[in-house]
Amino acid sequence: MQNNMKNMQFISIEVLKSHGYSLYKINQFVKSGNLERINRSYYENLEYNGEIDDFYAVPAYSQNKGVICLISAASYYGLTTEKQVSIDVAIPRESRIPKCINCAGMEFYRFSKQRYETGIRKIEVGENYFYIYDIEKTVCDIIFYRNKLGFEPAIEILRNYLSMKNRNINKLMKYAKLLRIESFMKQILGVMI
Repeated sequence: MQNNMKNMQFISIEVLKSHGYSLYKINQFVKSGNLERINRSYYENLEYNGEIDDFYAVPAYSQNKGVICLISAASYYGLTTEKQVSIDVAIPRESRIPKCINCAGMEFYRFSKQRYETGIRKIEVGENYFYIYDIEKTVCDIIFYRNKLGFEPAIEILRNYLSMKNRNINKLMKYAKLLRIESFMKQILGVMI
């Protein structure tokens, strides 16, 4: 395998083909133990020797539709001390929830089109990447799902967000209005600020 591909933990079949590998050669990599097939579109690079991050697996297991959300995104931004067993992943409402053995470490949430498409960021680390919601969208989603996730973690995350120097209350309120939690957000911010 080419050197630049050895820095990728998960590789799509399109990337392999664009580097000149035929399906026959890809299957040889699988048989020789260099690659492991994840699904029709992605392979795990077993020769990868970089830093392992479970977030890199999300695009591969969700057919490039998964976006890290809720408590997992809040942990990434340092807004919570809550430890999680699984990664929270948002997918479009019309998408199927992936059925695979290795997806056990992921909890999938179906978001409406507007909620899913709002605030997505692509984080690239070397040749690897994952999608995550920006910090304001994460706070709004956690407030929206406060009954499912718990009121205390939601308040902790909002309090930590408000204590940040680079917070953007205007953007937070724009998302709150877009995601239909504006009145509750105004009430809670009125108490906390």
